[in-house]
Amino acid sequence: MTQPNAALRRAGQSLTPGALVALYVIDLSPLGVPQQFAFTPSTKKTSALPFQGIQYQPVDVRCEGFEYTGKGAMPRPKISVSNATRLMSSASLLYDDLIGAKLIRTRTYTQFLDNGATPDAEAAYAQDIFFFDQKTRHTKRLIEWELASAMDQEGRALPGRLIVREICLWRYRRWDAAAGAFDYSHVKCPYTGGQAYDADGNPTTPDKDTPSRHINTCCKVRFGAAAQLPFGGFPGVGRVRV
Repeated sequence: MTQPNAALRRAGQSLTPGALVALYVIDLSPLGVPQQFAFTPSTKKTSALPFQGIQYQPVDVRCEGFEYTGKGAMPRPKISVSNATRLMSSASLLYDDLIGAKLIRTRTYTQFLDNGATPDAEAAYAQDIFFFDQKTRHTKRLIEWELASAMDQEGRALPGRLIVREICLWRYRRWDAAAGAFDYSHVKCPYTGGQAYDADGNPTTPDKDTPSRHINTCCKVRFGAAAQLPFGGFPGVGRVRV
């Protein structure tokens, strides 16, 4: 599990952490539509909340039931959106009630927003991802949906990620020759060092920077043999016998 960054961890342990805000994105790409709606539940704020370059517009919306209890069934949250502007009503009519669309919830503290006291795009809790499963109410005033967890989809098997013992599957940085710099878009590997290495773990030039994806020739040469290694494989499965 990815650990929260230091600033977020300190805020969460503080007696005065600041206001926790929930930011939502409705992603229509699973429906074949390259469109997203970014919003935050609010009936008082009139300006958007900027975070990670995204403007989350205040919307009269209620979201509840996201908490995991650790036992029993997966959570089935509900989202109720005001239909005053008819925006969600139109989207519902155009895209089959949004069934199958993705809802992404991001939570952070106000001080970490792009316009906060200490902006930090990395200071956010792990995203919660749900899918619109059923429209349960539709009136002139509001529309309500029940959501299903990304792990609670029909036909979904666990684990959702391939388990490999000796190979790291994390996405590694890419050298962008045009920009003369590394591209870290959607990267999972945390290595940001200036030294590049080839697939055998030998120092090389940035354009030949290639991960071997093995602990000894990749993680250890980049982070140090005595360091805590952020390996994206599952070395512990070697102890399991079926």
